[in-house]
Amino acid sequence: MTLIWAQFKRHRGRTIFTWLSVVVAFILFSILAAVRYGMLGTMAITSAERLDTFNLVSQRGLMPVSYYDKIIVVPGVAAAIYLNRFPGYFKDPKNQLRVLATNAHSVTKVYPEFTLPPAQLQTWFNDRQGAIAGPELASRMGWKVGDTIPVHSEVSQKDGSTTWYFHLDGIYHADLPSFYRNLFVAHYQYFNEGVADARLQNVVSEYTERIDDPRSATRICSTIDALFANFSPQTLTQPQTQEILSEIRQIGNVTAIAIYVGIAVFFALLLIVGNTLAQSVRERIAEFAMFRALGFGRVWIMRLILQESLLLLVSGGVLGMILGWLVTLALYPQVGNFLTTFQMTWSAAGAGLALAIVFGILAALVPLRSITRLRVAEALRKV
Repeated sequence: MTLIWAQFKRHRGRTIFTWLSVVVAFILFSILAAVRYGMLGTMAITSAERLDTFNLVSQRGLMPVSYYDKIIVVPGVAAAIYLNRFPGYFKDPKNQLRVLATNAHSVTKVYPEFTLPPAQLQTWFNDRQGAIAGPELASRMGWKVGDTIPVHSEVSQKDGSTTWYFHLDGIYHADLPSFYRNLFVAHYQYFNEGVADARLQNVVSEYTERIDDPRSATRICSTIDALFANFSPQTLTQPQTQEILSEIRQIGNVTAIAIYVGIAVFFALLLIVGNTLAQSVRERIAEFAMFRALGFGRVWIMRLILQESLLLLVSGGVLGMILGWLVTLALYPQVGNFLTTFQMTWSAAGAGLALAIVFGILAALVPLRSITRLRVAEALRKV
């Protein structure tokens, strides 16, 4: 390490800029990995047993809540929820949140990933103004179970107030990405009975169904849509997995994009680091010849060069991935609504560390080759 550190200090500027290029490359790698997981990771957490029903004309369009009574009796539908959403904020406009108004008793049947202590769940069921919140949202807002939470919104109530009051009856647990740990779920009845705008009464924006057998998804989707073929509005029902795949296809082959950009970045990195190491070895040929004359073997010198390369790549790679992780955390508020699973994962970090080691070895190949051809006597004569 003394020899390696002395070499790094010999040309500080060159070492620093080469090391920074490694750091930047791995920051880009981390962001690309987060984008890829943001697009594809939802597939891993979306159950094939869930369907979504939207307005056929527009996914933002509204549908009568009365559709629920027909959907829930469709053969193969085990449970269903309906949703209406309205935006608001807690105390300060910076503390934005979106209230999800739904039929509370069916939430954990459709989404078994969401769990609460039985006492909190029962309290929520019995509390018309009750709500449950995700752990990250509760932590960010400073909430605890039992708090009364005022949510200020542009959606006004019948009494003219624009502040909706909720009792925090529970904080659910969900072993899912950050987006799913930031939800605020309330009773549909409380919203429906209190909202002033008649256009927002007795309507919902979405139905989500949990089915008994994913193999029956196509049949059940067709059955649900056929129920409302002569209604206005008509519906579009599809598996959540299919919905996500459709969104991904509109953007393109995300995996291929990430791979190709990553290859370009790391190929440039390999050239930069390989050239730096090759130049460093050429400058020290006489020194390596002296080591050989003093009795140090060729393998010892090759190991020294390989350690220099690995130290440069691995240290820069680790710092780059840490910084990349911080960047993804900073970007999440801006992209989280679209890329719900946008985050740096442990598997991506492991892949990044493996890449750093592989590229450390590859970058050292050319310098190592020159050491195998070292002629001691000829090099000493040039000293």
